[in-house]
Amino acid sequence: MAKTKPTGNEIEAANRAEATALLIRVGYRVYRPEADCYGEDLVLRTPSGKLRAVQLKSRMTVDRHKYGGTSLWMLFPSTKFSAGIRREWFLVPHDALYELLKEKHGHAPKFDGRWSCPTVPKSDWKVLAKFIVAS
Repeated sequence: MAKTKPTGNEIEAANRAEATALLIRVGYRVYRPEADCYGEDLVLRTPSGKLRAVQLKSRMTVDRHKYGGTSLWMLFPSTKFSAGIRREWFLVPHDALYELLKEKHGHAPKFDGRWSCPTVPKSDWKVLAKFIVAS
């Protein structure tokens, strides 16, 4: 069978598996809701026992219209998958990430409460470092 470009569903499944394995290794418990409601792809129990409703994304993304004010956390990798390249994963409260991206990109004509980046810009690493899921 010839190798083909993965579908969106395949990318999502691979990202979920990668992120789940990392989270379990660092002490989280990972639960998948029976239905994807209100943006909750995963529910995490942190190592300290707190519950987090999580939206899994393949890139750094905010959307005030969908996720603003919902207490959702965004889980996303630092870059697209590439064999042999290590990716960091970030677990960030949506509204905090939104404020960061609004400050940087809110002036852009296409911002409109939504923004995404295929890779986490180096300029954002310092602010986001405390949200890296450490392995």
